Amino acid sequence: MSFPYLIQGSNIVVVIGTNSHTINKSHITYQKVLDAIKANDWDTVKDVIEPKKVVLNYGQGNISVQGDKLFWKGAELHNSLTDRIVTMLQEGFPVEPMVNFMENLMSNPSKRAVTELYGFLEKNKLPITPDGHFLAYKKVRKDYLDCHSGTISNHVGAVCEMERNEVDDDQNRTCSTGLHFCSEYYLNHFGGERTMILKINPRDVVSIPTDYNDSKGRACRYEVIGELGVDPNEAFTAPVQTEANGVDTTEEKIKAAVEAAVAAALAAYQANQPSSNNP
Repeated sequence: MSFPYLIQGSNIVVVIGTNSHTINKSHITYQKVLDAIKANDWDTVKDVIEPKKVVLNYGQGNISVQGDKLFWKGAELHNSLTDRIVTMLQEGFPVEPMVNFMENLMSNPSKRAVTELYGFLEKNKLPITPDGHFLAYKKVRKDYLDCHSGTISNHVGAVCEMERNEVDDDQNRTCSTGLHFCSEYYLNHFGGERTMILKINPRDVVSIPTDYNDSKGRACRYEVIGELGVDPNEAFTAPVQTEANGVDTTEEKIKAAVEAAVAAALAAYQANQPSSNNP
């Protein structure tokens, strides 16, 4: 099996059946199609250009992707998060952490938080974790108490939480009630002797205030998983991390940690799949 094709300038034109497909060099699938044509791998050419519907059952069966469209419980969604999942899927990257993040995010009762949170993470370069949470910063006092009230301990291992309806969900009230987290950008705009690393479930985010270039947020719950021991711009260096990089972290260790995180997510997914021997 082969298909008529033409490579001209920055375009590849492939005719599959009665349909002509033009793939521009700027498209994410261009290189994959070109490589498949060179290898006479026409099955891959067809699958990339006319992808079959893929149901991601590991995401509780709620997510499906067809071509460049992502569906949540049968309804099409289009935002920065869905674009990233589709792109990663088409480029052959593991999407389990992103799927887990989306599952958690969609359980958030706030439409505004669901709409804004992933864009906030991408803008501020905050990583997600294999289980679909994300990492952020928080400044605290020398004794680990919060800077505002001095009553909430943020020592490593602490889980801080409050009633969700006590957290201000108005993004235009920039300084208000809630458990605060921030990006690297905001650290220099707030006092505190220590910088802690927080792990936050997307479902627990309530609002992203509009001041300081959308660099902070309010949540109703977070877990303190570490204390920053390196320069902030070296703490988060990969899109998927289980914790912040430590003082002695090297590039090799970072790569190994990311690979281990992805492997753990894949293993968890495979463990949750029904046995092929089941009727």
